[in-house]
Amino acid sequence: MKSQTLRLESTPTHEGTQSVLYVEKYQLVPRSPSPPYFICVDQIIGDMEQHKYYSKSLNGILCCLLTICLHKLTQSQKLCTVPPEPVSVRENSTVDTFIATVNTTESDITLTLMENPAEAFELRGTDLMAKKGLDFEALLNEDALTVRIKCNKTGFKAVTLPLIVQIENINDNPPTFAKDEYVLEIDELMPINSSIGLIEASDLDSDLLYYTLDPSTSKYFRLQTENYPKLLVQKIVEYDVIQKMTLILYVQDTPIPTEPDVPSFTATTTITVNVRDIDNRPPWFQPCTKATVGIAKICYSSGYKGRVNLTEKQEGPLQLQPGPIYAKDGDKNRNEQISYKILKGNEDSVFQMDENTGNVTMLKAADIAGPIILTVMASQVTNRDQFAITSVTIEVMKKSRNPPRFEKERYEAYVYTTSGPDNMVMRDKTSNRPFRVRARDEDFATGVNPDIRYEVQYSSYVNVTTDGFVLLKKAVKTDSFALQLRAVCISTGESGTAALSVQVIPVPGVQSPSEGYRAGDMALLGFVMAALLVMCLIVIGFLISRLRKGTANALKLSEVSTFPSQLLLRSMPEAHPSQEKAKRQHAVHQ
Repeated sequence: MKSQTLRLESTPTHEGTQSVLYVEKYQLVPRSPSPPYFICVDQIIGDMEQHKYYSKSLNGILCCLLTICLHKLTQSQKLCTVPPEPVSVRENSTVDTFIATVNTTESDITLTLMENPAEAFELRGTDLMAKKGLDFEALLNEDALTVRIKCNKTGFKAVTLPLIVQIENINDNPPTFAKDEYVLEIDELMPINSSIGLIEASDLDSDLLYYTLDPSTSKYFRLQTENYPKLLVQKIVEYDVIQKMTLILYVQDTPIPTEPDVPSFTATTTITVNVRDIDNRPPWFQPCTKATVGIAKICYSSGYKGRVNLTEKQEGPLQLQPGPIYAKDGDKNRNEQISYKILKGNEDSVFQMDENTGNVTMLKAADIAGPIILTVMASQVTNRDQFAITSVTIEVMKKSRNPPRFEKERYEAYVYTTSGPDNMVMRDKTSNRPFRVRARDEDFATGVNPDIRYEVQYSSYVNVTTDGFVLLKKAVKTDSFALQLRAVCISTGESGTAALSVQVIPVPGVQSPSEGYRAGDMALLGFVMAALLVMCLIVIGFLISRLRKGTANALKLSEVSTFPSQLLLRSMPEAHPSQEKAKRQHAVHQ
C-alpha cells in the first residue's frame, strides 16, 4: 500500500500584514522517494515562479527549515523512550534489582549512562539495574536520583533521556540520644509546670518520635507531650526531702502502642536531676520545734533563760537554759554564716552579745532585782533579710548563801510485789506509811524554801511530787533498784542530791510461792488436823448413840398403841368368822 502525503500551497494575504503559511487546499500525490524537505523546497520554488512573490515566500522557506529540524528531532527522540513518571525503589534493595527498561524503536542503538548518581546503576542491554544497595539516609536528604541515558544511532542525532529513580524510605534505623546519661541541675521549690530541660532523640528515618517517662521514676516530673519531651515540674521538690533523682526516658519511632507486624525501634537514656538548696529559710535558734505551714517549714524557739545575782557582775558567758544561744541556717545544705545582735531590753547596757558566737556577758552588775528580757536577732551575714528573733530572760535575784540540803544523804524505801503505777513507795516494811523526802534551805528561818522542786535521776520506775512523795510509774520487775533524788531551787538554780534505795517485798500475810514450809509450821498443821479428827469422831459417836435411843422409844410407843385395841376386842361378843378374819388382818396391820 502506498503512503500518502499532503502538498502545502501558500497564497498571499492582504498587503500590510504578515504573510502566513496555511493550507488552502490539499491534493493526494504519491510519496516521492526524496526526503520530505526536498518536496517542500520544490513546492516553494514553484510557488515563487508562479506568483512572483519572493518576499512572501521567504517566510515559507523558514517554516520548511523549522519543519525539517523538528522532524529530525522527533525521529531521534522516538529512537528511545523511558518511563515518564519516577520509578520507585525501596532503600537497601539488593544488587541486581531491576529498575526500568529503555524502550528502543530501532536496532543498532547504543545506550550509554551519562549520569550515574553514586555509581549505583548499570545498563544490561536495555534494562537499568541496581549495581549496589541504596541507603535512603546516605543520599544527603535527597529522596530521588536522576539517571541520564544517552541514546545514539548512526545517521541520527544522539539524545539524552532523564530517568528519575525515587528511593522509598523504610524504617530501618533506631532513634538515638546524644548521650547515655544527662545531668540536670534544678533549684528546689520550682513552681509546678516549670520547665527543667528538653532532651530529644534523633532518628534518621522519622521526624516524629514518641516519648514516655518510666512511671516509677516520674513522681515529680512529667513530659509536656508525648512528641515533645520537655520536662515539666508536676510536684514541688524540696531539698530537705530529696536531693537527687534518676529518671528513665524512653523513645519509640512508632505510635504507642505499636501495630502488629510494624517495624519499631526504641532507645533509652538516663536523666540525673540534682536539686540545689536555695536560700529560702532564715536562721533557726536551737533547740526549736519544727512545724509546717502550707509548703513552708518553720522552726520556732521558746527562748532562753538565765540567772545573775543582784549587785554582782558575773565573769564570762552567762549560763543559759536550755543551752547557749545558737542559730543555724534553716537551709540544710547552705550553712550560711550567722551574726547575733541584741535589739531590745538592754537599755541600761548591763549585757553585751558577741556578734559571732552569740555569747552573752555582763558589762556591769544589775542593781534592780527582777527579770530582764532581751530581744535577740540572728541574721545571715550575706543576706540580712534572712533573720530570726527570740527572747533571753535573765532573772536578777538576791544571792543565796546556802543551797538546798536533804535531811539524809541516803534513804531506804519499800514497794510491794503487787504494786503498780501511781502506788506510793512505803517508808518501812510493817506499816503502810508513804515514803517522803524533804530538803531544807538554811537561807529561810523555817528551813522551808517554797521554790524547791524535786527531781528523779537515773531511774524510770518512779516520779517524785512537789511535796516529796515518791510514786511508782510502772510495775517493778526486779528485787530492788536505786536512784538519785535532786532538790532544785528554781529561784537560784542551786541544788542538792540524795541517794534512794528501794526494796521490793511481798505483801504482809501472803505466803510467797517461792518460800518452803518450816518444821514448826508442819507440826502445828499436824496438831490441828488431829484435833479436827478427834472432834469428828466424838460427833459421830454421839450421833450413833442418839440414833439407838430413838429406835427403842419407837418400839415402846408401838406397844402402848396396840394394848387398848386388844382390850376392846376381848370385851366384844364373838363375831362372824369373816369378821374375825378382818379383825385379825386389822390387828396385824396395826
